Amino acid sequence: MNSIVQAVFEHSLLIPEKTAIVADDEKISYRELAEKTAIFSNALKLHSVRKGQRIAIETHDPIAYFTAFLGCQLCNAIAVPIEEHISTYKMQDILQSVKPVLVFMQNNGESYRDFLTDNAPCGKVTYPKGDTTAAIIATTGTTGKPVLVTHTNKSILSEAQNLSAGTNISEDTILFSNVPHDLALGYRRVFAALYMGATAVLTHKPSSPELFAAYIKKFHINHLSIVYSNVNMLLDISNSKLSESLHRLNTIEIIAGSIAAPQIHSFCREYPDATLYSVYGATESGCILINNVSQTPVENCLGKPALHAEISIIDENGSQIETPHQYGYIAVKGAMNMSGYYHKKALTAKIMHSDYIILNDIGYFDEDGFYYFVSRVGEVINAGEHKVIPGDIERAVSNYEGITDCACAILTTKDSIQVPILYIVCSVDDFDMEKLQDYLTQHLESYKLPEKIICLDKIPRTATGKILRKSLAISEKKSGPLLN
Repeated sequence: MNSIVQAVFEHSLLIPEKTAIVADDEKISYRELAEKTAIFSNALKLHSVRKGQRIAIETHDPIAYFTAFLGCQLCNAIAVPIEEHISTYKMQDILQSVKPVLVFMQNNGESYRDFLTDNAPCGKVTYPKGDTTAAIIATTGTTGKPVLVTHTNKSILSEAQNLSAGTNISEDTILFSNVPHDLALGYRRVFAALYMGATAVLTHKPSSPELFAAYIKKFHINHLSIVYSNVNMLLDISNSKLSESLHRLNTIEIIAGSIAAPQIHSFCREYPDATLYSVYGATESGCILINNVSQTPVENCLGKPALHAEISIIDENGSQIETPHQYGYIAVKGAMNMSGYYHKKALTAKIMHSDYIILNDIGYFDEDGFYYFVSRVGEVINAGEHKVIPGDIERAVSNYEGITDCACAILTTKDSIQVPILYIVCSVDDFDMEKLQDYLTQHLESYKLPEKIICLDKIPRTATGKILRKSLAISEKKSGPLLN
């Protein structure tokens, strides 16, 4: 097998009437998905789409979106997923870079319906080769302008195999994810389900405990994937009916970040019958490390390598670190890695060496072969003689009463000194800042204490929950001098 689309067609013969995708009130079986994929692929050919040409697809209709994605694979075109609520500037930048021959978007371009109702005969289905480029994906751009990542059929398939093997997705899985499925984190979960012949449940509705409970009951969901910033939705639920529904889950997968030790222990106590997984990866590499948190409830533990992943810790000279607990760059080799950045040979060469992708994250491994996350490279604060990890400060206040969200960012003073600034979102109007400062003094080393604490209505995050630290830093520079 070389592609996800081949898996779908094989399932269409073995389990034709099984539901492949549910999107709110619509659903499609594996037989129907294969048929519509063939129709879409044939329509692309009738529009003279050739191998390697780019097709931009937006996700306002999830079933049509995945049909188009698979249809592009089948006819050897390249799918370019577009975020549904993307800014005009970002969209224009992507379209100018990839120069798609067709664009499927809600307010302009082609109509999915026109391509899915074509009655021309499809002919014999020929599956694509594994080394054919299948998708160009825009990163979420937490550190500036997003870049475009290319993936082959083989790398997309290998990512699905990593996820299904690592988080126990089987043909009996009914998976629900609150991650936007137009992003790599979201559609990769759907592809993992399709690879295994499972069912993926999608929705455009905003996430909430009530939504999760309703969908679990309605669709018999047993596998829930959520971004780490939504973990608190599943904790401290007082409504007994909501709690009863949520406790029907067999598997809970946390992605796009790590959770603090108190949350881990609360999660394990609250959901003793569910297996909790933490999954780590990147747009460039997909899922590469998986931790069964129920078995290893350790903060910042990334777990062990996924099925196709070979992990190394690399020092600043590019040499592999052999000593446990020594910090270095996380690097990964495996079939799920990207081919490279689209039309960015120099940038690709900068992070790819000897088939390894060197990620922008610092980590280490222990004597038992578990890997741990330390920090993003650009987020380390050089506070005099000490280095401060923003996550250390965030974890110190993550469970503080009255704080619903927090983030730490770097501020460089006029004297070129870097200091940590803490931003908090409070759930009460009369929040006692002095008590929080006393608490931090007791729980943090002196050099980690925030120079300033600022209350915000909302922490700026990407769609996957990652903190936009540069936005915080820019806002603080505009707010005036530090307060002592």
